[in-house]
Amino acid sequence: MSKTRTFLFDLYGVLIKEHGAAQFERVARAVGEPSKNDKLHEVYESLRLDLDAGRVSEVNYWNQIKLLVGLEFLDIQEVIAADYKGLYERDQDMVDYVLSLKAKGHRIGILSNIPEGLAKLLKEHNSEWLDQLDAVTLSCDIGAAKPEPKSFHVALEALGEKAEDVTFIDDRLRNIEAAREEGLSTIHFTGLDSLKESIQE
Repeated sequence: MSKTRTFLFDLYGVLIKEHGAAQFERVARAVGEPSKNDKLHEVYESLRLDLDAGRVSEVNYWNQIKLLVGLEFLDIQEVIAADYKGLYERDQDMVDYVLSLKAKGHRIGILSNIPEGLAKLLKEHNSEWLDQLDAVTLSCDIGAAKPEPKSFHVALEALGEKAEDVTFIDDRLRNIEAAREEGLSTIHFTGLDSLKESIQE
């Protein structure tokens, strides 16, 4: 890379480790009604964007789940703790690579879907490297979440860049497609080695 570039990174599944099915399994155990797990998963996912965007509180989110799934009892604080457990653990190799890009003069931003409570945990455990980046845009702070267009607009404004001058990196294809519609260049993240090849460092 000979010229300065601007990269906008997703967090979960890219820089922060995702727990995949294990995350929902923790939630299901905390809920404690296994016969309703399929419905629980459906409602959990369908309402998540509003939670990530800060349009509903964590308590309201889980109360809606309780109502729609038909749960007999729900310890909201217990299930929130299960939902967020460990979801602030960074992929150190990826973080090191991103910081190496920053050290070479490239501009680095973050755009992540994340609810408010988890965002606090994320910052507590990762501020030492997040603070080195040019802009960190979290969905819970802006009232919008990927793939909504507003999320990309706010992230670009935070970076002070035009869409055509930014490369967006995410592991989810729906977010990649949404970013392209907003005019950003994109890289579908599948791993560090392929990312390095795509960036052609």
